[in-house]
Amino acid sequence: MSWRDRIAKIIASGGRSDLPPPAYHATKENFSAFRHTPDTYTTVDRSLGPHFAKDPALSNSFVMKYLNGPTNEAVEGGRVIPAVIPHESKFLDVPQPRYQWATADTPAWKAAQTDQRAIEIAASKLAYQRDPALLGRYLAESRRLPPDEAARLGAEMSQGKTVRIQDRDYDLDSFLNNFGGQPYNDADRKALVDAARSAWQDQGYAGLRYINTSPQEMAFGAKDPTSYVVFDPKNVRSRFAKFDPANVSSGDLLGSVAALSTVPIGIGAFTAQDSYEVPR
Repeated sequence: MSWRDRIAKIIASGGRSDLPPPAYHATKENFSAFRHTPDTYTTVDRSLGPHFAKDPALSNSFVMKYLNGPTNEAVEGGRVIPAVIPHESKFLDVPQPRYQWATADTPAWKAAQTDQRAIEIAASKLAYQRDPALLGRYLAESRRLPPDEAARLGAEMSQGKTVRIQDRDYDLDSFLNNFGGQPYNDADRKALVDAARSAWQDQGYAGLRYINTSPQEMAFGAKDPTSYVVFDPKNVRSRFAKFDPANVSSGDLLGSVAALSTVPIGIGAFTAQDSYEVPR
C-alpha cells in the first residue's frame, strides 16, 4: 500500500490509535524550526503556536487556494510539511458552539463558531482569570473606560461577578462572546498569549485541537476539519526526522539530521517513513 493510500485510509477510518495523529503544516517559507518570535504575536490563535491539519488535503488547499488566490497553481516555495506531533490525548478540545441555524446536514466546519474566534475566547478567558489587571487594561482600551473604573470591573469580572458596562450587564463569558478578548496593543497581546499557553501547559496539555472553519481551506476537497495548535516547537518533528534523544529540547524539525525535508505541493505523493520516535 502506498503512503498516500495509507493516509487516505487513516482519514477515512476516523479512528484513533496509540500512534500520534497524522499532521501537516502548510507554508510558503523555508525554515528548519518553529519559533516564538515577536512578529508571531499578531492574532491570539496564530500566536499560541504553529498550526497543523489532520487531513493533508486541507494543508494543500491552504497553499493552493489561500496563499495563491484564484490561480490555483503552486506558489513558489509553497510546501506541506508532514509532521509528528504529540498524541491526541495531549490536546485540549476548543469549545466551538454550533450556530443556531445549523441543521444536522450542515458540515461541521460550517456549523461551528469560527476557529479564530473560539481560540481567542478560550485563551482570553483563561488569561484574564489569571491576570485581572490585563483584563482591566483591555476594558479601558476596548470600551474606552476610565482606567480606575476599568481596573475595578476587570477584577470583579475575573472573579466571576456580573458587572455593569455602558448600561448592560456582563460576566466574563458574555463579555468575551460579545466583544472578543484580543488586546489592541502588542505588549498585552503577548502577555495574554503567554499566560494562556503557560496555564494550559501547567494542566498537562501540549496544544489545542479544533475544527478548522476557514472556507478557503475546507471548501476545496478536505474531508476532515480536525486541526491542532502545538504550544512548544520542541514537540514537533518532521515525519522524516531521525529523532535524537539528546536533542529532546530542540525546536529543530529534524533533530540531529542536517537538512530540512519537506514535500513540495502539487506532486501528488508523500514519501514514506516507516520508523520514527515521537518526541515527548
